[in-house]
Amino acid sequence: MTMERKSKLPLLGLGLSLSLILMGCNPFDDALRKESYQSLNLAEVKDELIGDDPEAITLDLFGSQETVEGEFTEEIKIIDKQAFEKILILTQMNLPDDSVRGMRYRLEFQFDQSIGKWRLIEAGRQQSCYRSDNPKDWTIEPCP
Repeated sequence: MTMERKSKLPLLGLGLSLSLILMGCNPFDDALRKESYQSLNLAEVKDELIGDDPEAITLDLFGSQETVEGEFTEEIKIIDKQAFEKILILTQMNLPDDSVRGMRYRLEFQFDQSIGKWRLIEAGRQQSCYRSDNPKDWTIEPCP
């Protein structure tokens, strides 16, 4: 590699990072990092972890199963999609709870070619608390 090409690599990395930030995809966002979620034990999940559609599995397992009054919102975003892997974030806000403002789940799915279905392989959870110093922050700590 020539000296001129080597000197451009850091600029290329900086440019890509700035592009992601400007597009709203902060590469350092806690929503993307598995380590910022409390791991859930999938062995304790009673529902089906395998299906045709990761979004449907997500809603079946962690989505609101009843109508919630007020300004409740529920949104799924695919944050990483590859041929045999998907990572989704399910965000629920304005929960009817006096301490928990919102819940956020990070779910990793792999496509099992032997059965032709998606399998949930890992899940984590965070919450946002009404009575915290910054109610827009996400944490794995219990809400006060």
